[in-house]
Amino acid sequence: MDTVILVLEIIGTCAFAISGAVIGITKRFDIFGVIFSAVITALGGGTVRDILLGNLPPAMFRNYIYLIFAVGTAVLTFIIASILKNKFSENIVIIDKINNIFDAAGLGVFTVVGMNVAMSAGFENNFFFVVFLGMTTGCGGGILRDVIVSDVPFVLTKRIYAVASIAGGIVYYLMHIVFDAGEIISAVSGILVIFALRLFASVFKWDLPKAI
Repeated sequence: MDTVILVLEIIGTCAFAISGAVIGITKRFDIFGVIFSAVITALGGGTVRDILLGNLPPAMFRNYIYLIFAVGTAVLTFIIASILKNKFSENIVIIDKINNIFDAAGLGVFTVVGMNVAMSAGFENNFFFVVFLGMTTGCGGGILRDVIVSDVPFVLTKRIYAVASIAGGIVYYLMHIVFDAGEIISAVSGILVIFALRLFASVFKWDLPKAI
């Protein structure tokens, strides 16, 4: 299972790094800004999670494989965008939809990974804390990125985002801890629920109610 979690973390890191890099490119950041945006998006949530768990220094400073993948993905995204700059600008709507897929994948993977880290730390019986840390891992990087680029965090304004993370996290917890369905089956089920909810929310414009 440790190998599965590592693979999931790398997939989530690359997915979120692409999402963060694309945001940086559309904001017309230079290459350092694009890399920084990608790294914050990919690793920020996990860093906040580790601080809350007391896992210091956070994982990104103990195992550089995550940082390497995040930076490499950002640089590759930057190069592709530079080569195809005209097409990139002309197809920004399509690129945004593709970026949303990567973001949904990253959210699903990191929610489950964050919960797994919390349970491995001995908190498997603390349902709220485990789900909260899963949501923090999945949403934290995007929130930090949006604050840095002076945007209202996406998670607070439109489309079902944190709610999707919570829903998938609950599915993962119930299947893994309550019904003992097996770690891999539980993890895949949780990820798929989050991924599907995020995509459906984007396609069908699902939003939570607003007062005004």
